Formats: sequence, structure tokens, C-alpha cells
Amino acid sequence: MKRVAAIDVLRALAIIGMVISGQMFWNAELPAYMFHAQLPPPTFAFNPEVAGITWVDLVFPFFLFSMGAAMPLALRRREAKGEGWLSVTVSAVHRFMWLAIFAIVLGNTRMGLLTGAGVKGWITALATLGIRALFFVMFVRIPNLDKRRNTILNWSGCIAVIGATMLYKPLFGVEVSLYNSDIIILILASMALFATLLWWFTRNSWAMRIAIIGGVALLKMASSVEGSWCEWLWQQTPAQWLFRFEFMKYLCLVLSGTLAGDIIHRELGKLDSPKSPNDRRSTIFTITLVVLMAALIGITMWGLFVREVGTTVLLSAVVAVATGIVLRALKTSEQPLLSALFALGVVLFFIGLLAEPLEGGIKKDHATISYFFVTGGLASFVLVAALALEIRFGVRFRALEAAGANPMFAYTASGYLITPIAALTTLLPLIDRFGNLTPWCSFGRGVLFAVLVIAITYPFTRKNYYWKS
Repeated sequence: MKRVAAIDVLRALAIIGMVISGQMFWNAELPAYMFHAQLPPPTFAFNPEVAGITWVDLVFPFFLFSMGAAMPLALRRREAKGEGWLSVTVSAVHRFMWLAIFAIVLGNTRMGLLTGAGVKGWITALATLGIRALFFVMFVRIPNLDKRRNTILNWSGCIAVIGATMLYKPLFGVEVSLYNSDIIILILASMALFATLLWWFTRNSWAMRIAIIGGVALLKMASSVEGSWCEWLWQQTPAQWLFRFEFMKYLCLVLSGTLAGDIIHRELGKLDSPKSPNDRRSTIFTITLVVLMAALIGITMWGLFVREVGTTVLLSAVVAVATGIVLRALKTSEQPLLSALFALGVVLFFIGLLAEPLEGGIKKDHATISYFFVTGGLASFVLVAALALEIRFGVRFRALEAAGANPMFAYTASGYLITPIAALTTLLPLIDRFGNLTPWCSFGRGVLFAVLVIAITYPFTRKNYYWKS
């Protein structure tokens, strides 16, 4: 099966959200829903007692869910080629190692570290661009280059980027440590390993995988009981800088995503390249479906942020029932696919709402069970809307898809390419000045960087220059 555009769109939305939230200035005059719920203005001091989520809090779970959704599609292809558990395990371990290296290098080579050490601006920019170039060599898959030579190229890049990172201490006075890492990428590394292996061994048993999801959720909640064996287990780590057992809580999202991937693999393969219909009835029902998905997401974001949880449950239930009616009336070839995905989303979503009163209410930090399941449900709704638009009307978001299909390239484009180039060309002070004009201009600064990330990633992806771990 070819790439599924809807999954790439979901992943791209996560990446774009990361860029916007990371590049916008934290202006205290902006409303609280523009920031992480637990980092409210005007002080932006972390407060784990604040319940609720904002759009920023959807970024990471959407990425994790899309990661899980893509796994069955890739691994079924390998299964069809006759690969077994040993090949899959070796590949998963390799991916874990390379993502871990990526995370540690990112944590030790950020521009801010050089700036904080008093390194001249132009040197900081050139050093950052150099690391980006080595990342390119480490991860790129060059079209028409045989696998052996590409592997040699990638290993050369890996050795070179590690060597360059080790030079940051003697050259710039920046302390280099294994404990300095990009925590997002480090978590993704663990998920790439454990979720891959768990999917492989449960690929023919949803019951077993659902049991694992439930077990992880229960373990996560039980770990809060002081003095329990669950608390002890949660705190264990073979290497603090590499893996912590508490990372396993994110399996709730990734393994839920694999269920969506299984549905897409099963149902999408049954479709015979459906054409856009001239049927007015199908058109109206499909548009209504997309509107209802947007309404569910909007109601959730509003209700959980302002803490109208009961109202959120009631309104969401009404919209969910209405969606079920629309799906039953949608007599098209893609109806089974959309219905199954929506059903999965509803189950995840309402499990999350049922668990919302636990652990002090839904929170990203420290992450609650409600957070995992609610956001997993919302991610499913995004997939339903994107698939409906693509299959029925041929609507594609190709620029977004390019960013989603090449996530590591896009993830590093802002901090390791756009920012240093802007610094070298003296554009960065102008961009910063624009960001400080008004509170909403600070958000505009983030949007500008996001647009540039898409614009840079798109041509490389179109030319099949993918970064792969």
C-alpha cells in the first residue's frame, strides 16, 4: 500500500504546531489558550494543578498517534516480502539507536546554547548550519543510489555529527552531556522500538493489543500510589539519559494509533480508486461529516479549557450521535472505512472523558490517562475528515503532506536552517521586531516560520530526498 495522505496530514499538523508554538514569542497579553494549559500567562510558570488542554497540547499526541497509524502500513509491506521477527527487531533497534543519537545531538547543539556561551553570532549560525548538513548526510535517502552506498553515506554522517558535537566543548566552551537531549525525540525513539515490537507480536490479535493498552493505562495510574510496586517500576531505568520506564505511558497513544492503521490498511485496500461523485446526496453527507468532525474538536477544545466538562460530554455525545446517523446514510464505498475509524475515535474519546475527573482533570503535564485517550480520539476524527475529503472530492494538502512525509527534515528546518540563515542575512532582527509589534504579531512570527518550513521541505520531498532513521 502506498503512503496514506491523511496520516501525513495529521503528522504535518503536529510538526507545524510545534514550529508555531516554538517560534512565537510568549507575549503575556495573548489569551491563555495560545499556550500550554499548565504554562499560563502572564508569568508562564509551570503549574501542574491547572487542568485543561489547548491547541498546543494536541501537537505531541497527534504526532504519536500518526506514528502508530503508519506502523501497520509499513510493517505489513515487510511481512508481505517474507520478513520475520528477527529482521523487524533488528530494524527497530537500529531506528531506536539512531533516533537516540539524533535526540542527544539536538540537545547539545541548539543555537541558544552557543548564544548563551557568548559565541559570536555568525560563528553560531555557521556551526548550526554545519550540524544540519551532517544531519542531512546521516539520514538522507538519495534517489537512485544503491542501498550499500547510501548506508555508507549515512554511517559517515552519523560518525561525523557525533564528532562535531564532541568539539562543542573545546571550541565553544559548551558542556556536552548525554543528559542533554531533545526529550520529544528521545520518547519517539522508545516508541519506535517498543510499539513496533508490540504491534508485530499482536498484529493478528486486537484483543491482546487492547489488553496491553489497558494494562499500560492502569499501570500509569497505579504508579501514583506511594510505596507501591507500580511506583517502583515506573521509576526504573537502565540508563537515565537513554530510557525511563515512564516513557511507556505513551504506548497508550501509539498503540491506539496502530488500531487506526490496521483499519486503514484493511478497508482502504478494498477501495477501487473511487472517483469523485456527481451524487448530490453523497456530497452533502460528506461535507456534513467533515463539519461534524470539526465541531467535535472545537467543542472539546473549548469545553475542557474553560472546564465545562459536563457540557462537553453532553454536546460531544449529541454530535457523535448525529455523526453516526450521517455515516449510516452515507451509502458510498468508503463508508466502512470512515465508520470504523470514527467508531475507534469515539471509543477512545469517551474513555478519555470518563477518566477526566481522575488525576485532577485532563493535563498534558503531568500527562493524565484522560489526556492520552481524548487526544487519541481527536486524532482519529482528523483522519476521518482528511480521508473523507480525499476519497470523495480528491482534496489533497500536498504541501502539508510533504512535511508530514519527511518529519525529521521538517522538524529541524526551523532551528537548524531557517534561523541561522536569517541570522547570517540580518533578517532575524527584522523578524523579531515584527514579532514584538503587537501580541498577535508574536503568533504571526510562529506562522511565518511554519510557512517557511513547509516551503523548504516541499521541494526536497517532491524530489524524494527523504530523511529516514
